[in-house]
Amino acid sequence: MLKIKIVTCNVPKSYIEMMAKLVGKNGLYPSRSELIRVATRAFLIKELENAKNMIRYNDSEPEEKFDDKNFVRVPAKKALNGESVREFKTYRIIKRLEY
Repeated sequence: MLKIKIVTCNVPKSYIEMMAKLVGKNGLYPSRSELIRVATRAFLIKELENAKNMIRYNDSEPEEKFDDKNFVRVPAKKALNGESVREFKTYRIIKRLEY
């Protein structure tokens, strides 16, 4: 069974108004919660794929020790003036979604 955790966030009123057009009896989604879950899942899949395609850099650890199947590295901060990203946060992939 999928464990669900409640997350509270503040969004602009204009977002809520746009969501209202997609939710309900004549909408594409049965609820705002489902719309947000679908949007979040799509965002995470896209961002994790982008992160997987980035050049990884870490001075302290040889590249061959990084396990692409179980971990993903995401830039810790934005690169400026065309510099390479040098700081990453590493996240363990708990479950891959199959579509």
